[in-house]
This record gives sequence, structure tokens and C-alpha cells, in this order.
Amino acid sequence: MCCRTHLLRFLLLIVAGCVSATIDGQATGALFVRPLNSSQTHELMTIKTYDATVDIQDQIASTHIDQTFFNGSDARVEATYIFPLPEGAVITELIYWFNGKQYKASLRESKAAQQAYNDKIRQYLDPALLQELGDNVFKLNIAPIDGKSEVRFEITYTELLPYEFGLVKYRFPLRTTGLSPQPLQRVSIKVDAKSSSDFTVFDSPSHGNTAENQIIKKTASHYEVIYGDELFLPEKDYLLRFATARGDISMNILTYTPTPEDSMGTDSFSAMWITPPDSAGMTTLPRNIVIATDISSSMEGERLQQLKDAMHVFLDGMTANDKFNILPFSTNVVSFRNDLVQATPETIKDARSFVDKLGAAGLTNIDGVVQHALAMSYDTNATKIFILVTDGYPTWGELNEQAIVQKAHDNNMGHVKVFTFGIGDEVSKSLMTSLALDNGGYPSFVSEFDSIPALVRNFFTRVSRPVLSDLAIDYGGLHIYDLYPAQLPDLFWGAQVLQFSRYRDGGTFPVALGGHFVADTFSLVQQVAFGAEQGGVRAVARLWARQKIDFLLHEIAIYGEKKELVDAVIDLSLRYGILTPYTAFYSDPTTSVEEQAAYAAESGLVVEPCYPNPTAGSTSLRFVIPDHWQVQTVAVVVYDESGKVVRHLLQSALAAGEHSVSWDGRDDDGRPVVDGRYFLRIESQNGSVGGVVVVCSK
Repeated sequence: MCCRTHLLRFLLLIVAGCVSATIDGQATGALFVRPLNSSQTHELMTIKTYDATVDIQDQIASTHIDQTFFNGSDARVEATYIFPLPEGAVITELIYWFNGKQYKASLRESKAAQQAYNDKIRQYLDPALLQELGDNVFKLNIAPIDGKSEVRFEITYTELLPYEFGLVKYRFPLRTTGLSPQPLQRVSIKVDAKSSSDFTVFDSPSHGNTAENQIIKKTASHYEVIYGDELFLPEKDYLLRFATARGDISMNILTYTPTPEDSMGTDSFSAMWITPPDSAGMTTLPRNIVIATDISSSMEGERLQQLKDAMHVFLDGMTANDKFNILPFSTNVVSFRNDLVQATPETIKDARSFVDKLGAAGLTNIDGVVQHALAMSYDTNATKIFILVTDGYPTWGELNEQAIVQKAHDNNMGHVKVFTFGIGDEVSKSLMTSLALDNGGYPSFVSEFDSIPALVRNFFTRVSRPVLSDLAIDYGGLHIYDLYPAQLPDLFWGAQVLQFSRYRDGGTFPVALGGHFVADTFSLVQQVAFGAEQGGVRAVARLWARQKIDFLLHEIAIYGEKKELVDAVIDLSLRYGILTPYTAFYSDPTTSVEEQAAYAAESGLVVEPCYPNPTAGSTSLRFVIPDHWQVQTVAVVVYDESGKVVRHLLQSALAAGEHSVSWDGRDDDGRPVVDGRYFLRIESQNGSVGGVVVVCSK
């Protein structure tokens, strides 16, 4: 180990009760305030300025938001900000400003962060806490805010941009500022977009190329965008879209090799994209499609009408070469026909009449309809598809989700591709995801406000084209591991397949993509460079960790909150700086780095560098307590870089004078710690703080 003197920004551990703020989940994008520690109704706080900078590299975007709010009341208030992020976005940083000073938040386990937040509220201090609420909606708590004062925070998030039918889209949630009671004094968005191949399309369908929204072409593969407005009342989100030059099936890769400061180890990270041709002129294959539609009681009203409209869109897309069947289900399954039928004008007409007469009633028998659909007679030379549409959890028949998934897998003898559509917020995402991914399809989730018919139309456009199935990648001798997803799904026209991984000893390798194109064997070999030097696109590491976390969260949804699964999520969250349901960002403005250094100097506490430096065994920390402290209860605690407690070395009443403590590089359970940087912190009753940084080098 090697060590150097350093004063820490981490907080004292605090034991207190738990607090949370409850806000209407529909009020996304607004800052709500009420007098501190009151039960009054929340009121809206004005957003003064809203600035964003965006870096896009190929399909990875990093967005930094800087917002300033104004408390126009005379009261000291507590604030809660509710805001959404794009699907799959990863929060990576929270910065909170207080009295003109910047405080960077650290990740903690959620319970510890809430306890610290609650304790600070009682002391009338200003912590900030950010938690994941679910479905990528987040909550930031700030308390207290003085009357007639400003509060500012910065949030950074990374996302993998979605690809559909040749276009990549970036959406900035500008509309979420619309609940501010006053117009924004200023709003701005700056985008720097680069691609490894030339852009063929780059525009903003939401805001065009106008005086307030300038799209600047720097080179064929580099664009800049500058958007700005004042006295702003948003009406819509900000949307960019772009396409890049591409011919046949392509493989693209981005990599990142960590630096020692990353504390991510020495192995590298990769993200691989597989994209089909853009041509829409490919032959349409005959299809055998069974669509199962949930008509349980929860589908009553507007939702049922949207479902009927979607069914008519489905029937519009049938061709003479197709076969189909419709299976409405609730407590029981009601089949349009006993088996698949040819899509003739007569059967289409009968099916429309059948759909129009549907009503909503009963429970939700998902297992029953899945087994009914898989037992039908699918043609071997057709594209075989089963579509399940539901808005809930199984409430009748087999209720165990793991059993439903296993039965579907075991009984899918015809290798039917299963696609699931989950509607609304009450659907079982774990069940929908497992059913689809285990059977060669993919899940889609529809919000209350999405157009179900439009999504169904896009879906049928995609699956009507030839696909690559049974995909596998041979990385040509590269030492690669920890792949997510481990098994690649089928590749449909207008979509992409992605795989994230870790690797060692980079270089250039012949990467081979194999599979089946309709009935023929397909193979593509491409020389791919995997970076070996430090650097690259840093977001790749966090997106890999996000994929692994999502896999573990999916396991938790199926098997329950087993300790080893939850611990693994927390470990990845803290190590890679990713917010999850089990962690929270916590920012404490009471002790900035500069303030701690000044306080240590004033208090007379002396902390010397640890010794030996470096060491493969233990290290010692020597410190001197000043005479005026007299007898104090002193604790020495080891933290890792995420702020997680690793080891309690000392807690004892110490008199003035020289003292020392040793650390053997193990945690409280006696296990050797992983390589990385660690912080030894001295804590005392009177709040005096000193510390050193210990870098483990095993």
C-alpha cells in the first residue's frame, strides 16, 4: 500500500430515523416546497434557469443538467423535485450548491442516506438526497431552503440512445419544466455529436433549424447544436435524430480501459452493436401470428378501446400469405378460431366483428393463454410469432411467475418467437421480460399516454422483414467475459442487438457473427480493434455495469431479495457510481474539503502520512491529539471511494498526546479488500476531522 496525507469530504456516520417525501408521481419535472417539518400541501417553486450540455459519441450520450430554483416565499422550506429520465439512463453524478460552494454527492446505501438526510433536516442543515423511484423517475430532496433564496443542483446522466428503422434518437425532457409557476428566465441546450462514420441525417424534428435552435455541421461526422430561449414556457420535449452511413449488416464497437483513478480494476469494457441493412425492399416472409389480448376488468374504458384499435391495425397488416388467430383472455381464454387460419378477406372481416364485440371482465390468466397459444399448429416455413398484451400480473391459474416462464420454455416445441407488450404501471415487467427473452423475442412497455395502435404498427413493420436468428459472436481469441446479455436475441429489421462485456489484453481480433438468415446460414467476419491503452468512451463501463445490475434486479424480481443478489447490486452501484433502488446520492454541505482542512489546522489535530508506504501487509496511521482537547472519544474508520464503511479500526476514549493505529488491508469481516484507494478518517466527539488516503496495491 502507499499513502499520502489528505483531508476527506466524507460524512460522519449518523444513526437516526427514516424519512421520505410523498409526491404525486404524475407531477414529474416540478419542484414542490412546503414549510420545514410541516404537513401542509406542497406548492410549486419557480425554476429560474435550466441549462444542459450533451456529448454524443455514436449512440452513447452523456447529459449534464444545471438548474437554479428560487424560493419566492418568506418561509424556510423543504423541497422535493420529481423528474423523469429516458428509459435506461444512468444517473452518475449529483452536485449541490449552498452559499456559493459546491458539494459533490457520494453514493450510499439507501437506508443510510435517508437516515443522514433526516438527521440533517432536524439540525436545519442542507443535505440533498437523490433516490430512484422506479421506472426511471427520480426524486431529489433538499432541505431547508431559506426564504427569498436560490437553490441550485447539477445532475449528470448517461444513456444508450435508441435505434429504430435506421434512425437514432436523442430526447431531452424539456417539457418537464412546464409546471414552473413562472416562465424560465433562461433555458439552453448545447449538443456536441460525433460518430465513427459520416452522418447521413442530422436534424431536430421538434425545434427545426431556427434562430433559437442552430444546427451546425462541423464535419461530415461532427455536428454541434445550440438552443436557447428566455421567458420560456415549454410545450414539448427537445428531440434530435440522426442516421449514419451503413450498407449491409454491420458491427460497431466502443471500448474503455480504466485508469487507476477509476477504481474499476484493470480489465477493459466493450459495447458491441449489430445492425441490419436499412433497405425496406427486402422480401416479406409469410407469417403465423397469434395475438393474445388481455380483456380482464382492469382493461375497461379507454384502454380497451385502444386495444381494439390496435387489433384493427394488426388485421390491416395481414397479407394473403399470413395465418393468424386472436386469443382474448381474462379468467378463461376465448379463441377467435380453434387454430391458425389463412388471412383471407372473409376471415379478416369476421375477425374485425369479433374484436368489436369484446368487453372487459374477469381475472388475468396469463399462463392459460400462453399455453393455449403455444399449442397451435404453426407452419415450419413461416415466421412464427406469439404476441402477449396485458396490463397486469397473473391473478388466476398459475400465479408463480417463474413457473409460468419455465412452462412456456418447455412447451415451446415449435420455437415460436414470443413478444410481450406491457401496458401501464401495474404490469409485471419481470414476467414480460422473461417470457420474451427466453423465447427469442423482446418485451415492450407502453405508458398510459402512449398510442398502442402506433406501437403495434411499428412492431408489425419490423417483424415482417427477414431476421437473423440463433445469433452468436466469436471474438476470435480475445479473452472476453461477463457478457450481457449472455445469449443474443434474434435481430429484426429496424432494430439492433447489443452486447456489453469485459475483456483482457486488447488488440485487433477477427470477430465472427454467425446465425441464420431466414433458412440460410449466415456469417460475417470483421477485424475489430479492442482498445488496450487507458482511455476510450468512459460511459461504456457504466453502461456495462447498468446491464449487469439490470440482470441482477431481474433475478431479484423472480427469486426475491436474496442477500447475495442485493449485495451484488449495491457493490456494483457503489463501485461504478450508478444509482439503483438500493442506493442514493447524498450531499452534505456542512464540511467541504477546504473547510475540513481549515478546521484541522485551527483545532491543532496533527495527522501524519501512513507508514510504510507502499506496503503489501499493514500500514500505520499516527496522529497527535492537542492538549486542549483533553479526553475525547475518538474513532478511526476506513472508507472506500464510494463512501462505504470498510473497517472500524478504533473507538476509544483517548487523552491528549501521540497515538497510532494499524490497518491490515482487511474489512470488518476479515476479508482482504480489493485494489483501490481507501480513506482512513479520524472522528471525534467535538467533530474534529483529519485523515489520509491509503492506496492499496496488491
